[in-house]
Amino acid sequence: MKKNALSPLRETDQVTFEKLDKEIPELPKPGELKAYDMAELPKGASHNHVAPNTCLQTGLFGMVQRGRRKLIENKQIYSFRGVSIYFTGGELDQGDLDVFLHAVHLAAKQHATEDQNQKKSALVEFSAHGYLKAIGRQPGKSGREWLLNSIRRLSACLVEVHMANSQYGSSIYGGSLLYDFYYDPKNKKFYLRINNSLGELFRLGWTPLQWQQRLQLKTGLSKWLHGLYSSTEVYPMKVETLRALSRSKCGRLSKFRALLRAALDELVESRAIELWEIDKEDKVYVVRSQKKEIEGKRGGA
Repeated sequence: MKKNALSPLRETDQVTFEKLDKEIPELPKPGELKAYDMAELPKGASHNHVAPNTCLQTGLFGMVQRGRRKLIENKQIYSFRGVSIYFTGGELDQGDLDVFLHAVHLAAKQHATEDQNQKKSALVEFSAHGYLKAIGRQPGKSGREWLLNSIRRLSACLVEVHMANSQYGSSIYGGSLLYDFYYDPKNKKFYLRINNSLGELFRLGWTPLQWQQRLQLKTGLSKWLHGLYSSTEVYPMKVETLRALSRSKCGRLSKFRALLRAALDELVESRAIELWEIDKEDKVYVVRSQKKEIEGKRGGA
């Protein structure tokens, strides 16, 4: 027996749908959000872009090929000895790190200037256009969509950091990087709150960055190297070690070595480093440029 085709929507059904639609409560407006404590951030965060060293010295914000971003669950991220990082969520790259660091900077900046009522929500308010320009991205529809997706990833991820020989014990931090967000598509405005437990990450060590210098860099690998060499003492590292630490997807070491040479040349052009060399043992030697004075000092646990 032939089944009857779906019948058209009846007028009475339409009325029912409309009634249900009207009864659905609206989302809370940014001004109606409940009180939320601000994260304890380093001094100078309101004047400079500062980053937890766990974001700069590991593959947490690694290399992601366009169109090949993976969802991963409780995966250990390659890092230095003494720190173990486990990650769940969509893979994060250096573009996501730009978004995260600027959110931290704006949160500190707005917290330093707001009145007590505004401080209760710890809310960061910004336009998509201004935010994209501040992180060196092109404003526009595609830029807004990219920014929204990045904020989604930073809100939905779970980062768990374990630290050996720490006064806090083994498990140091577990949570997302952004607490929540609100997007107003009509006015193209964003509102977000960073996770107020981020202070735990900063207590493990942090670094003030040369932000304008970072924005000059064109590739994810050059940005990752910039963060690494800004946050740690420079000593020789094997090319293979840098490939693993940066979470590069290059299967052939020779291909990664070529990308590494180009990225190091970028750092020289931006004056982040003075010179570099790869020796016969495949170790990378770097001479760091004399840094300009940045307000705030590098922190450590």
